[in-house]
Amino acid sequence: RRSSDLSNRSAAQASLRNFTEALNDAKRCVAIKGDWAKGYQRLGAAHHGLRDYEEAIEAYEKGLQIEPTNASLNESLSAVQKEAQASFASPFAKIFTKDCIDKIRSNPKIAPFMMQPDFVVMLGKVIEDPSQVQQFLKDRRMMQVFMELSGINIPEASDSFTDPEEEAEKRRAAKAKADAEKKADDAKKAAAAAAAHGNAEALKLKEEGNEFYKQRKFDEAMAKYDAAVALEPKNSTFLLNRTAVYFEKQEYETCIAECEKALEHVKEHNKNDYQLVGKLLTRQAFCNQKLKNYEAAIATYKKALVEWRNPDTLSKLTACEKEKKTSEEEAYLNPEIAAAKKDEGNKFFKEDKFPQAVECYTESIKRNPKEHTTFSNRAAAYLKLGAHNEALADCEKCLAINPNFVKAIARKGHAYFWTKQYNKALQAYDDGLKLEANNAECIEGKQKTIYKIQEMSQGEGDEDAARRAMSDPEIAGIMQDSYMQLVLSEMQKNPARINEYMKDKGIADKINKLIAAGIIRVGNESQAQQGAGRR
Repeated sequence: RRSSDLSNRSAAQASLRNFTEALNDAKRCVAIKGDWAKGYQRLGAAHHGLRDYEEAIEAYEKGLQIEPTNASLNESLSAVQKEAQASFASPFAKIFTKDCIDKIRSNPKIAPFMMQPDFVVMLGKVIEDPSQVQQFLKDRRMMQVFMELSGINIPEASDSFTDPEEEAEKRRAAKAKADAEKKADDAKKAAAAAAAHGNAEALKLKEEGNEFYKQRKFDEAMAKYDAAVALEPKNSTFLLNRTAVYFEKQEYETCIAECEKALEHVKEHNKNDYQLVGKLLTRQAFCNQKLKNYEAAIATYKKALVEWRNPDTLSKLTACEKEKKTSEEEAYLNPEIAAAKKDEGNKFFKEDKFPQAVECYTESIKRNPKEHTTFSNRAAAYLKLGAHNEALADCEKCLAINPNFVKAIARKGHAYFWTKQYNKALQAYDDGLKLEANNAECIEGKQKTIYKIQEMSQGEGDEDAARRAMSDPEIAGIMQDSYMQLVLSEMQKNPARINEYMKDKGIADKINKLIAAGIIRVGNESQAQQGAGRR
């Protein structure tokens, strides 16, 4: 009974990706019942999750010795063998495991990176899927972590990495070279295709037309292209050149019509030339984009990509979709309607109809996204609805437009207060009072926050607040500071020493932040306790 319970719990832990806990349960399971195939399946799954491929294979094979026909064990063994083989080609899978976080934190050279939120996000993605590390290695921190965890000797920083601007310049030069080589290669292919049609004179006329085109002598270029078409009427490439002239002359309607004729010509004479079809459709789409016919342009770009998945067409499609969205948003702007909707939202707010108020404020923002007070008003409505994260986001948007708008700062403090981020709430209220010393909302909010902090520091504390605070990089940084760890340890051993430490302003500020965050508390007998330690 006990072995089956351990097996089930191991499976549950593995499904939650808690592979270390799953491994512990699986080991206990097989220790109790060593002749049970399912126990070895749980053991193999845990090792597999931790990317310990050799141990996983060994566990699955032991299970198959007990139950050779077990389909699940056979499938799992096959899967881990394939993944193990793939991992040999990539050094990253073995390095960026869940356990690498502890290794990073214990390495003084790279431990500070764990206090940087963007790095923590990158690391999480790499641990989830090590194949993603390639896109992050250009980040200096990720490269340094990889080298440290690999045991590779890292030279001094000045020698390890080149100047970012220099690297950027090299990449630009490399791209320019690649583009030039591609253009040269395309030109060679076009020349070879034209030559294959057996009319060198037509090709010569086309090249002469290209020279005029580069000089923006479009009438002369068109004359040469027409002459080339006359000599070789089945070559659709010359028609593409003609459309380029119309495009540069900004005769977009004509260009669209000529592209359509050229497409019919390709179907008749060069039906397998998918690249040419793609180019013609791309040009036709670009003309529609210039004419602001966005729907037609987007549809035509997509048709072009079906014929030839050209990166240039793909980038043009992306740009067109973005331009269409911007155009629609700009067309929707109307400050007068925005003001009316804001007033309507204010009316609903006063009537305690907060969902309707949010709806009106949202419409007002769409009509005039530069009006900072509307974001602040919607934040107030969100606070009434208990949507504290949404309220905080709106406060940030408001302050991005007007950093000195005290109402938004106060509401930001309220959002932090109700999400139990008391240290941040206190900071927000202080920021507001620096701008407006007599602001009632900030004064009341600060008093309420201080009371809550005192209540936590002298009572049982608030575990939710402490857990949330530990995700704050500033709080995490204080807790990971080796000297602060020593201070907190001494305070636990001898609570009276808190008075000595509080004489140092720097240490006092950090202790107060930890108290405000609910990480440590001072009991009724002046005993300093660490909330994080209790967890």
